[in-house]
Amino acid sequence: MNAQAFKTLVTRELWEHRSLVWAPVVTAVLLVVGTMLSAQGTGSVQIDLDGRESSFFLALSTDPKVSSQLFGIWTSSLIIPQAFVGFLVIFFYLLDCLYAERKDRSILFWKSLPVSDEATVLSKGLTALLIVPIWVWLLSLVSGLMVFGIVAMKVSGTPLAPLGDFHPLVWLTSQVVLLQNLLLAALWYAPVVGYLLVASAFAPRSPLVWTILPPVLLVTAEKIVFNTSLVAGFIAHRLSGFFDHLGGLLTHDGEQLSMPHVVTAIDEAYRGLSAASVLGEVELWMGLPVAAALFWGAARLRRWRDAN
Repeated sequence: MNAQAFKTLVTRELWEHRSLVWAPVVTAVLLVVGTMLSAQGTGSVQIDLDGRESSFFLALSTDPKVSSQLFGIWTSSLIIPQAFVGFLVIFFYLLDCLYAERKDRSILFWKSLPVSDEATVLSKGLTALLIVPIWVWLLSLVSGLMVFGIVAMKVSGTPLAPLGDFHPLVWLTSQVVLLQNLLLAALWYAPVVGYLLVASAFAPRSPLVWTILPPVLLVTAEKIVFNTSLVAGFIAHRLSGFFDHLGGLLTHDGEQLSMPHVVTAIDEAYRGLSAASVLGEVELWMGLPVAAALFWGAARLRRWRDAN
């Protein structure tokens, strides 16, 4: 199969499942509009940390290093709403993509084309793992700049004006790190995508039920027979383990924040923006052949389901 044919397959996915394109767009627009309305609806900036006045935060904004790190953290965090929506539409897309074509019999048309089941399944998997995440990243890049511009105008002329300073090198680095994280997430979640494709290809009806039922039965059977939770732990690690390699801006509940603590937390959060440490996880590399086997299994199921 040549590159043009594969491009056509991916285009077909985006054309048939338009929520993959438009749901992140709507989210980006709402984020920008919400920021704009918030900026117009308030006449001043009020920041309070643990009962302290905005002068506490001003001290942070006047430190060039901390200010640039704060800029990198909050501009990077603007991808979160779009990434969350992207995750939801990808999840339901994977559940539906092979089941729907069998249900509405459109598979008969696509089967008439000189394209293999393997290429079709691969196009669906790469759409979920690469095409949509990169689209989300591009949207967040543009919408993030717009949100920053609005916020910068909002704090202009206030004591917190330094927070509206743009740091080009930090911004560029942060965007590269975000793209890197999305590509690493694609490797980590490839087996999950393969499993969802298998469920979509196999399910006689209600793919969501057929997706949830096997792990629930396995977890329940293990608990009853061995009184252990190894399967549940494995599933939980595969679903959330990637985020263990991302830092976070941590606070200590019940403790009064001090300047050194805040500066340290910001520094740790900034250094934790990259998930590159996931490359050291054995589970990442073990999951890739499993993902390949699941993709192959989804293609075989697609052929078998069409023959029955």
